[in-house]
Amino acid sequence: MERFLVTGSAGCLGAWAVHELVREGTEVVTFDISDTPHRLRLLLDEDELRSVRFCLGDIRDTESVDQVVRENRITHIVHLAALQVPFCAADPVNGSRVNVTGTLNILEAKRRSNGQVRGITYASSIGVFGPAEMYENGMVNDHSPAAPATLYGAYKQANEWTARIYAADWEMGSVGLRPSVIYGLGRDQGLTSAATNAMLSAAAGASGHITHGGTVTYQHGQDIARIFIAAARLEARQALVHNIGGPVAHISEVASAIDTAGGGGIETTYEDVPFPLPSSIDGSDLERIIDIPHRPLEEGIAGTVEDFRRLLAAGLVTAPASTG
Repeated sequence: MERFLVTGSAGCLGAWAVHELVREGTEVVTFDISDTPHRLRLLLDEDELRSVRFCLGDIRDTESVDQVVRENRITHIVHLAALQVPFCAADPVNGSRVNVTGTLNILEAKRRSNGQVRGITYASSIGVFGPAEMYENGMVNDHSPAAPATLYGAYKQANEWTARIYAADWEMGSVGLRPSVIYGLGRDQGLTSAATNAMLSAAAGASGHITHGGTVTYQHGQDIARIFIAAARLEARQALVHNIGGPVAHISEVASAIDTAGGGGIETTYEDVPFPLPSSIDGSDLERIIDIPHRPLEEGIAGTVEDFRRLLAAGLVTAPASTG
């Protein structure tokens, strides 16, 4: 029998991971410092929410993490609890406690479980790499040199090395995955959330504005959640770290797809200021061991806009002010 622990369940990827596990009938325990699962309410109905065991706790607290794993007889962990780029920059010390110590606590809980926890996956980030101009054709593979431009990326790189040491010293495997720019329901905060917020504007018939630009890899939250779950089920014996590939697009293509999904009469604007990230990702190593969904960007954007229309009608999200 499987019983999954999802940390950071109140966030975008965490909510999608819980959604996927509940829909497939797997037992789910969540661990988050927030007791307001508003993103989960965008994805699950009340009966589905009642099937989840919610545990309130702080990922920085070693004993609390160990206790929730032990008492709930967790077999697999999807570790997504983290502070995003702006929050790490605003409070670097707390950022390291959540993002580095928190991941260390998860690894330690697996080590202490004496084999009870069979599989673990944790969120690293494409932010461990530097800007596109550092790499040939702007593309990185799993082994391209790291050069994080943010504290968030530096913390994620530290976690990858911590996991490698756990594997070397205690033969404890794990899978670290490096998502890129996530979009979809629940992606309402963080440095790269502006595109999803523009999709919400389009659903409300308003023109949105995206505060970033350049060419990057875009990934739907549901697809990435499925990959994390599959990676945990690998029950890795080594410390694996993999990129996740996906559709590559310039911000102008994203804005155009949003306008098309909005049905006309709107114009999504943007600031063509690129992120300090690779523009393209080679995820072929991961694709050799896991079936990776590659949802076309236009399809993902259209589906997200339609989901937002449904949620607006139900009063579960609020229409933003128009920028047009």
